[in-house]
Amino acid sequence: MDVVVDAMCAEYGGIRTYVDHLLGHWSTVHPEDQLHVVVPRGSTLDTANHTRHELRVRRPGTLGRPVAQSSAMHRLIRRLSPDVVLATVPSTTVRRLKIPLAVVILDLRHELRPEQFTRSRRLLRKVSYERTYALADGFLAISHRSLDDLHTLHPRTGDLPSEVTYLGADHVFGWPVADKTGPSVAFAHHTNKNPDLILDAWATLATRTDTVPPLLFVGVSAANRERLGAMIAERSLSQHVTLAPFLPDDEFRRTFSAAASIVFPSDFEGFGLPIVEGMALGKPVVIGPEPASTEVAGGHAVMMADWTADALADAMTAVGHLSRQQLEDAQAWGASFTWDRTVGQTREMLARLAVSRSER
Repeated sequence: MDVVVDAMCAEYGGIRTYVDHLLGHWSTVHPEDQLHVVVPRGSTLDTANHTRHELRVRRPGTLGRPVAQSSAMHRLIRRLSPDVVLATVPSTTVRRLKIPLAVVILDLRHELRPEQFTRSRRLLRKVSYERTYALADGFLAISHRSLDDLHTLHPRTGDLPSEVTYLGADHVFGWPVADKTGPSVAFAHHTNKNPDLILDAWATLATRTDTVPPLLFVGVSAANRERLGAMIAERSLSQHVTLAPFLPDDEFRRTFSAAASIVFPSDFEGFGLPIVEGMALGKPVVIGPEPASTEVAGGHAVMMADWTADALADAMTAVGHLSRQQLEDAQAWGASFTWDRTVGQTREMLARLAVSRSER
């Protein structure tokens, strides 16, 4: 099968992780396929051994990218005659294609948590995403939660073929050997990760015990460092909590592999990759009662009873009482999330769309 992969938006964050591993494993699972990966000129995305097409994007990028995608996609299709196009986010060509278009759905946080986005970013997503929904022939969602949100907020999408394709976690087996010699790790790069709630929970723990677990926040931006630093000082947590910026890949992997536990009380996720990454490495994982988190955790994480600091403190206390069997069961669950499975399910969906269009 010949596939054009639109990876124009896969430059950072979760979407980059997804595309990196999808492309990297595709050659192993389906070496007979020909993938043409479309990226911005100068992109550092590793497109593995697939054919790479770099597009020039004129400024401003918010306008230049869809123009480049639309013109290039039609040129590629005319020249290559591929079977299907895979858009790795719902932002791709604005022109209808003559071959099937499959769209990956990560999450709809911009619609369900609009306060977590700037007005301009919400508007940009609304325009580009809704146009892509109208052009799509099928959808690949990374969780049932994301697919349910798509069908609820955009009912017309429910008439099209859809598939849930979980992300993989087996990439962690190439990371440094896991132990629990480091602090617990939490995230602070988006407000949905709830760093304020975590600090309140650590302050609660400090009133309950003399042994407060050390905690490291990663992904702390320069703009957020001062605010979080002030909160740490106000709660007398300076000896227990450390702030770190976005870490280079190698350093992040070492830090994550050494974590005593993964603290992930996110109030909105499309999947929650650190949950299964942590489990696969044998870490206790703490989550909030959030749909995608509970879905991918499969009952193997310690879940907060509610969204309070007391509930998170209780969950952290419960971490210390997990049995060896519970941790082993969680590790087996995390290890079951493989990128080979992701590739296989994705390709199956693309093949269905190609056959369906051919029959019509």
